[in-house]
Amino acid sequence: MARQTLTIATWVSGALLSLMLVLAFASIWINPWDHRLSLSDGFHVGVLGRGFDVRLAFFNDADYGPYRGSITRLDEHPVRVLHFGDTAGVYYRYFRWADYTLWTLMVSVWYPTAFFAILPAWRLRQRRRWRQSGKEPSDH
Repeated sequence: MARQTLTIATWVSGALLSLMLVLAFASIWINPWDHRLSLSDGFHVGVLGRGFDVRLAFFNDADYGPYRGSITRLDEHPVRVLHFGDTAGVYYRYFRWADYTLWTLMVSVWYPTAFFAILPAWRLRQRRRWRQSGKEPSDH
């Protein structure tokens, strides 16, 4: 049972790894303003970037799209601004007015790609060892 669960997890991880690579390649043609996945009225996901700098963009306003500016402070009151990045492939901006909120979180596509590659790589390595030793893996 444990081996079957690990096999299923490996296939799911491999499928998600493939999806990340397809999104990285597809970012050449798609933009988050025209092509996005809307999970609710206030939560959207898109892909943004070119070449090696491809980001998964999570944002709340589909009409505005992901915010990509560099503003970190507004002198107008009452506006609340929180920000992080653009550091190590992570970018975050949050603006809150009395009646409106605008936020964007962008994460490099290479973080989930690396994460989803771990389990398939480990399983391939294990299978190679099993074949070289001539032993079949056991369930315990």
